[in-house]
Amino acid sequence: MSWLSEFEDELTARGIRPAARERLVAEFADHLACEQGSSTRIALTRLGAAREIAGQYADELAADDARGGALGVFAALSCAAIALVVEQVTLGRVGYPGFNHGYSAALALIAIAAVVLGSQVALVAGSLAAWRAVCRRREAVLPAAEIALLRRRCSIGLSAGLVTTAGLLGYVVNFSSVLPVWWLVLSGTLAAGAAAALVAARQALARSSSTLALASGPPGDLFDDIPPLRGLRAHPLRLCLLAALGTGGLVTLAEWHAEHSLAEGVQRGIFEALALTVCFALLGRAIGARR
Repeated sequence: MSWLSEFEDELTARGIRPAARERLVAEFADHLACEQGSSTRIALTRLGAAREIAGQYADELAADDARGGALGVFAALSCAAIALVVEQVTLGRVGYPGFNHGYSAALALIAIAAVVLGSQVALVAGSLAAWRAVCRRREAVLPAAEIALLRRRCSIGLSAGLVTTAGLLGYVVNFSSVLPVWWLVLSGTLAAGAAAALVAARQALARSSSTLALASGPPGDLFDDIPPLRGLRAHPLRLCLLAALGTGGLVTLAEWHAEHSLAEGVQRGIFEALALTVCFALLGRAIGARR
């Protein structure tokens, strides 16, 4: 078997995409063809073992794909965030119809829960993935465990974003007989566009996740992303409690100001705090927030 054939087989074994694999093989074929003053044995000795070279390219490509995928996911989630903000701001001006004034109170509650929970998870997971990608942008190779962490954060963020957009669309459908047509068209279009962006980002992430990374090293965690929190690494319950209290308090103040009702603010704040606690328990380990 020739060196080029072995090199191509190793690239295939590491899951490198056909386009990238063909480009690398063509580049090395050109390099060997240009070695006119040296014997083929000397040229191959200078290149190194095919498995070693293929492994190096695979690790570098996996790192680039993971970082690019994280930024792409964050961009798609930003579309969902814009749809959510526009819908809520314009709905505040139109007037909230009340959950029992649409076609189905159950659908309204499901849609609201999807928006509230999905948006929180999407914000945290997507932001952490993008922040890790930016912080590690100068590293040629990332440990396989860290790439897996990036991919999990991206996947969780995308799934939560899709849940959020589904909730937005469900809200539009449920109150289509109550709210103004212009609001329904605007909110429905933005939510559908955001959902399409998230689906495209998921497909791109799946394509870029085929490369097998084997570099050794730790995955890192939330406390590496945000150094001031390192004192809480051994105390995940304290971290969860502080986050829940902080989020619940902010939501209480915001709702109190928006609705001019402290009781409604407290109810919404308690719900947000409980939702964050549940999400932390279920997804904290997956996104690197606890061990």
